[in-house]
Amino acid sequence: MIALSTRLALSRLRENRSGLDVLAVLAFAVTAWLALTVAGGTTMFVQRADDPPAVFRDAVTGFGFGAPGELALGYVFLAAIACAVLVVPILGLGGAAARLGASGRSRRLSALRLIGMTGSEVVLMSVVESLVLAALGIIAGTMIWAVSLPGWTAVSFLGENLHAAEMLVPWWVAAGVIALILLLAALSTLLGLQRVRISPLGVARRETPPALKAWRVAALVLGIVAFVVVSRSFDVLNSDLGGFLIIGGFLAAVVFAVNLVGPWVIQLVARPLTRTKNPAALLAMRRLAAAPKAAWRNVSGLALLGLIAAFTVVMPKDLTDADPISAILLPDIRTGAMITLAIGLVLAATSTLINQASATVDRAQQTVALNRLGTPAAVLAGARLRQVLVPMATTLAVSIPAGLVLALPFLTQAADISYQNIALLGGVLLTGVLLTVAAAAACGPIEKRILTTAYRRND
Repeated sequence: MIALSTRLALSRLRENRSGLDVLAVLAFAVTAWLALTVAGGTTMFVQRADDPPAVFRDAVTGFGFGAPGELALGYVFLAAIACAVLVVPILGLGGAAARLGASGRSRRLSALRLIGMTGSEVVLMSVVESLVLAALGIIAGTMIWAVSLPGWTAVSFLGENLHAAEMLVPWWVAAGVIALILLLAALSTLLGLQRVRISPLGVARRETPPALKAWRVAALVLGIVAFVVVSRSFDVLNSDLGGFLIIGGFLAAVVFAVNLVGPWVIQLVARPLTRTKNPAALLAMRRLAAAPKAAWRNVSGLALLGLIAAFTVVMPKDLTDADPISAILLPDIRTGAMITLAIGLVLAATSTLINQASATVDRAQQTVALNRLGTPAAVLAGARLRQVLVPMATTLAVSIPAGLVLALPFLTQAADISYQNIALLGGVLLTGVLLTVAAAAACGPIEKRILTTAYRRND
């Protein structure tokens, strides 16, 4: 069974009829690449905390700020916060890759039931196929990560440029990352199959999911209030490691709450917009109102980007007359923010591409039916674009204010906010929006292939 499933997965990958299998490999490659990069960066900070560079040691010792290793340990915690913020969307991208084309997969597996396979056998086949695609993506992502290592020599932390060897991860860390991605692929496939009933005569329950409840808003408000209360006693300049741990935990809670309230807001916005005479808008808004969670997944990467970009507005300006410690710390803060924003941009574009492609293939029957009823291709394309633009605007309206709230303790304690930071926020968000729209537009060929494929029902 395992050998058969492997051959079938590789055969589908070579044919690439829907394009989803190649996209799944791409998503797993990006997941592995970013996960190994984040793990490598954290490992690098741990190593430098144990043995800080000479420039950093001299600056700390000369300024009398304390032990260099203790100050460098703060970098480890900041890297851990970045990991906490980035790991969920990175792994979410891998989960989305495992769920690609769930409806089409369930129909194919039900056909296998008709020829005598048991339910456990088809589930095993589906899991093995996902693991094969994940393994191929991990191999590609590991190669990309290895090729990118020399580029880190242009980045400086703690007063010294990085070395490529510092971004390498211990073998057990790499093995853990790879095992986690494979486990995620298997679990996401199993959870995806729970939503369909793979029986010989029926494959999917297509009931409309219940509407989302307003308690999600209460969770976000509670998280923000708790963060503001805790942040009042937080001193960014003099706090110890425990203070950073506490503020980081509340920060992660707010990020989680944003992901809870996002789908509810999309549903709230989409419902009144269904009262329109524009066919493309009507189709898009009905789809959003029926599946707000799927719509949020399309732009969840942009939500993370909005949070981080809003947070960077309060980054202190580079000071020409700064003391030796500040001359190292301030550029490091900016560099770390830029790296996190770059990862957010990659996640936003890839996540939108993967989820939009999956949704396009999953609603293939509806697309074909609308086309045969006379719906122009331009209307379908307009609906697909609106399904991204409306959630995108909603996402930014939620994530940017939340990011500014998260920055409150730094806003009152940092240096004057520069117009450069505001311009940076606008530039990053504009880039993220353009990449997201481009990723949605890239699904056009998939929809065109669906419309031009000859379908024939049994006579």
